[in-house]
Amino acid sequence: MKTFFSICWTLVSCFVYGQFAIIQDKDGSCNVRGTPETGNNIIDKLNNGHLVYAFENKGNWTNIDYSKGNKELNGNIYKDRLIFISSYPEIPIKTNETTRVVLEKDSIQIILTQQNFEKNKHKLTFNKEYKDQIQLIDNKKYWGTDGGIPKTEYKSIELFIGKTKVVLPKIAIANLYEVSLYNTQVNYNKTSDIIYIQSMNSDGAGSYEVIWKIEKGTYKERYIAYGF
Repeated sequence: MKTFFSICWTLVSCFVYGQFAIIQDKDGSCNVRGTPETGNNIIDKLNNGHLVYAFENKGNWTNIDYSKGNKELNGNIYKDRLIFISSYPEIPIKTNETTRVVLEKDSIQIILTQQNFEKNKHKLTFNKEYKDQIQLIDNKKYWGTDGGIPKTEYKSIELFIGKTKVVLPKIAIANLYEVSLYNTQVNYNKTSDIIYIQSMNSDGAGSYEVIWKIEKGTYKERYIAYGF
């Protein structure tokens, strides 16, 4: 059953909403435009490798969400300036348990674990007007619920690359709730030695997608998108 829902979520992500991608332009960077057309409408520039969330094409243009300088932004780029993360070879799931999933191929193994959310270990800030709605968790924005108390959270993400062990720092998995381990997907860009880990998590109304980038055995960043 979990496999069935995982396939459904993947199809929804790719065809109804969008999917994660990176910028790839022969000039090393590409222009982001405010409207899907050429003209005096350049609003930003993104370097190759920048993570974005790409929506469906409209003619020759792709609408994207992206993060830059702690700001969540949106714009349009020419459709061939992207490489979708899903186009890289996938590292398959080998073990799929309720609180633990293992993905493995050749000398690479990724282990993700989840745990129950214990509210006494977190600081919950409630909305002043709607007393039962959580506004912040640990004084920060959070993902996965639409104001309710989360049920699950990530416990750890570990990678074994040959003889090297990489543990993602706590900040990489913080404030991400309602974990759906069976939705985990891992893709490996062998040429650049970059591992991308992504998942769609949700309690229903609080759906979000997250991707982590590990380059040459070092955790680099995460990017979170709402997918709609």
